[in-house]
Amino acid sequence: MGSFKPEGFDPLDLEIIDRVYEAAWAQLEAREPFRNREKDGERGEGLRKRIFALATSGKVDFDTLCDKVLTSKPESSMPCAKTNRQG
Repeated sequence: MGSFKPEGFDPLDLEIIDRVYEAAWAQLEAREPFRNREKDGERGEGLRKRIFALATSGKVDFDTLCDKVLTSKPESSMPCAKTNRQG
C-alpha cells in the first residue's frame, strides 16, 4: 500500500489495514474485470483514503474494517457484497 503511514497506527494495525486494502481491491478487480484500468491508480488511492478514514487507531480488526469498507462505497466504484471469511 505504499509508504503512507498515518500517525496513531502501530505496525500490526498497518498490516491489517494493508490486508484490508488487498481484499477490497481483489473484490473490485473480480467484480469489475472490464473497468477502465487507466483509473486504477486513482481508485486505489481513493480506496486507501477510505480505509484509513474508517479505521480506528489502536482497534483495527480485519473483519470489521473490511465489512465497513466493502459496504461504504457506492456500487459503481466498489463492490458492496461481503466476502466469506473464516475467522
